[in-house]
Amino acid sequence: MADHVPLAIRSLDQWLDAWKTPELTQRATIEWSPRLTRSLGRCYPQRHLIRIASYLEFAEPALLEEVLCHELAHLAAREHHGDRIRPHGPEWKALMRAAGYEPKTRLPLPKSLTKAASPKRIRHDWHYIHRCPVCQRTHVARRSMRRWRCRACVDAGLDGIFTITRRKR
Repeated sequence: MADHVPLAIRSLDQWLDAWKTPELTQRATIEWSPRLTRSLGRCYPQRHLIRIASYLEFAEPALLEEVLCHELAHLAAREHHGDRIRPHGPEWKALMRAAGYEPKTRLPLPKSLTKAASPKRIRHDWHYIHRCPVCQRTHVARRSMRRWRCRACVDAGLDGIFTITRRKR
């Protein structure tokens, strides 16, 4: 674990005291997620769960703190105002300002982290045409789906098996 992570977690108590929700530390769970590639953090208020992108462990301490504050403010806003509020509404914005941050919904990702964060793009040069030989219905997919069946033909009592043709894009 990077040295600055415990420092960021210590800030949680300060924010929760400022927001008058100190009991959230016992109920909230914060975990790293290697699956977050396009967002820095994610809050699941119903489960009191916050997930932080795992590559933020190596980011600047200020960025990690702001992401933690952002996600924790979602939980605190729901505690105070119920679940009918907008995620980035005025209640959430007030909590962010009380913690000393300007409320933002997007943060710039440092260039040193963008390669680690961006998922590999898969280029599909081929597509597959699934055609029903009976009713001529077609479906196009990026890969061959041999288990697919023509719904209309199956409903009519036929086997509904598609013929599959591979075509270059």
